[in-house]
Amino acid sequence: MKAFDRRALLALLVGAAIAGSGCDVQTMAYFLMPEAREDAILKHLASDDPKKDPRVVILTYTNGLETRAEFIQADRCLADQLADQLKKLADTDQQKLTVLPQRKVETYKNTHPNWKEMDLHQIGRALGADYVIYLEITSLSLYEKNSFNQFLRGRAEITASVAEVAKPDEEPKSNTVTVLYPSEARGGVSAFDSNPVEFRQKFLKQVAKELSYQFSRYPKRDSQFMDGPSPF
Repeated sequence: MKAFDRRALLALLVGAAIAGSGCDVQTMAYFLMPEAREDAILKHLASDDPKKDPRVVILTYTNGLETRAEFIQADRCLADQLADQLKKLADTDQQKLTVLPQRKVETYKNTHPNWKEMDLHQIGRALGADYVIYLEITSLSLYEKNSFNQFLRGRAEITASVAEVAKPDEEPKSNTVTVLYPSEARGGVSAFDSNPVEFRQKFLKQVAKELSYQFSRYPKRDSQFMDGPSPF
């Protein structure tokens, strides 16, 4: 079922429920209003032109992370999660966006060991992409500081950049994204009562969700959870 049809059906169901409960017209209008959305922080990548289907490549690089078991392929997992989030946001806006499968990106990186020194526009052209997202992961941890690994709390600091392949003379736009999961208000999660593997998955999903706001419109209600420096 198309997104429009789902919203229409939801509107009818909500309307019937509100009418049955005796709510007034203003209350009904509140529930039926489209959800307010914020613009992408760096650059909106999806297109509402039916003739265009932007292709996106996600590159990841880990810089100086600890060599711990929980970090194995964390960058690839994060890229997959970000691809899922971007496609979901594009579908919500009824827009088109294709993210190149991460296995193809990893193959390119393996066959080009000097890729880190290459220009993002050059990599994008080689992979047939319209945009290149580059994530440099400078900090990543799963345990609360000074808790002797007794409490789980994810922390990440990532520099996110995006380059438009068709504009080789334009510098990539960048922003540093910091994520704390769970929040300060909730505190850490006991490592004895939680599965670290499941926690890692949920944490990376939250990181990918916040990263996706750099490249897509997102629900305005989520803007209150965004922090960190402004893009430059």
